[in-house]
Amino acid sequence: MCRAVRLFFAELRDTLRSIPGIRNKLEHLWNYYRLWIIGLGFAAGFGIFMIVRLTTAVKENRIYAVFVNTYADLGEDTDFWNGYIAYTGYDPKEKNIQFDCRAYFDYSDNQGRGNTYYDSFVSFIDAGLLDAAVMEKDSLEAFGATGRLLDLNNARCKNILEKYGDRLVFSVPLREEYGTGPVPVGVDITDARKIKEYRVYEEDCCLGIGAGSRNIEAVEALLEYLFDETQQPVQ
Repeated sequence: MCRAVRLFFAELRDTLRSIPGIRNKLEHLWNYYRLWIIGLGFAAGFGIFMIVRLTTAVKENRIYAVFVNTYADLGEDTDFWNGYIAYTGYDPKEKNIQFDCRAYFDYSDNQGRGNTYYDSFVSFIDAGLLDAAVMEKDSLEAFGATGRLLDLNNARCKNILEKYGDRLVFSVPLREEYGTGPVPVGVDITDARKIKEYRVYEEDCCLGIGAGSRNIEAVEALLEYLFDETQQPVQ
């Protein structure tokens, strides 16, 4: 293979030497090897892109929260998103801050059967990637019974339990391994300032934590941000 490549370039070198003028040489290369030139150019460009992407892309999430059944725009570079960054001081260049508003299902109605939004939502929770889920109270209570939301009695949620103990939402687990009595699986945020300010939900809503979340601190900061009465809207 190497010998064939060497012979090819040797022949090409001799051919180019026999052609007068730089312009004529370039025309010859383009006429006979344009597909190779385009292919190699694309491969080189793609390789550079991937190297830059891999060395500069954010590798982890600071927080990944899904707001189910809302038409409010809370995603990247919105006032809500920027407000959370200003409130917490988190740098989105270090870790991703994702607020996803593209999920529509009512778990209390049909358990999400046949709903692609629900399937995607559950896949993120089961993979331990989803930190917070915000949805209507009935839906969260029903979903919490599956064991996919963190029991707020967990030691990692100590601060949340202390701060929002009068706002807890409970579910009775469907399986005994998740508990035998009502388990706190969410916090009622219906009257939180930011929920009203950005009209995220018109009626009741609650926040639950994904059972596999590793970013409890960022979820706690989200709750504090939602209830904060001092921060002015981002201009």
